Amino acid sequence: MSEDNKRVTEAQVRRVLTHMDDNVARRRVRICAAVIAVVALTLGALATRFLFAAVDMRTDGMTDALMSGDVAMCLRMDNPLWPLEIRRGALALVRYEEQGIKRLTVRRLIALAGDEIWVDDEGRVTLNGEALEEPYATYRTESDDLPGGEAIPGGALENPFAQPQPGAPNQEPAEQPETAEGTDDMDYPFTVPEGAAFVLCDNRNNWLDSRSSRFGLVAEADIKGMVQAIIWPVYRAGLLENVAAAG
Repeated sequence: MSEDNKRVTEAQVRRVLTHMDDNVARRRVRICAAVIAVVALTLGALATRFLFAAVDMRTDGMTDALMSGDVAMCLRMDNPLWPLEIRRGALALVRYEEQGIKRLTVRRLIALAGDEIWVDDEGRVTLNGEALEEPYATYRTESDDLPGGEAIPGGALENPFAQPQPGAPNQEPAEQPETAEGTDDMDYPFTVPEGAAFVLCDNRNNWLDSRSSRFGLVAEADIKGMVQAIIWPVYRAGLLENVAAAG
């Protein structure tokens, strides 16, 4: 074999070996990528199963904290890492039953077992004899020009159902107006029984909450998590500041 032929053969061998090394490197990259994807999917599935839950808001019942179209991330009550407690004022992921179908939604925890509550026809709350501070709430009001009711910003206003102070003249709670089916049919004052919670929409024009027998009280076992953040849409994504207001 000539010297030229020997050099060509060595060059060819080097090219073959280089090609084999490239194939091995690409194979390793694909295997690593597949392992990372499997691990990520597994961790995501475990997080969804044991840590977090997501809920798609389809109404404006929780405006302005959560808007229709938002996807909220909730920390599960039974998660093994961060113990949670049921607190008044928290935004909670709750399960309720409507027409035999169990659904999940977000509502504001207003009253817990043993609390006495009164909600007037505008959605203002008296809790244990005191008007409740609710900066997150939007109340409703009636007027001749707006027979359907106008949403107004919430806050602690003078409540006609608050208990009289010692030495003050006795005052009787105003008679509750008759309401249409599916609206407020709760008898007040109402004491929340053991193992239950009274929840409300932040937008008090939405009646699908504990004021209505369509929704009713929420069993503590049906409080599935606490809202922590908005994850969609991107321009609204972020931690929620008002996840547990005063109350």
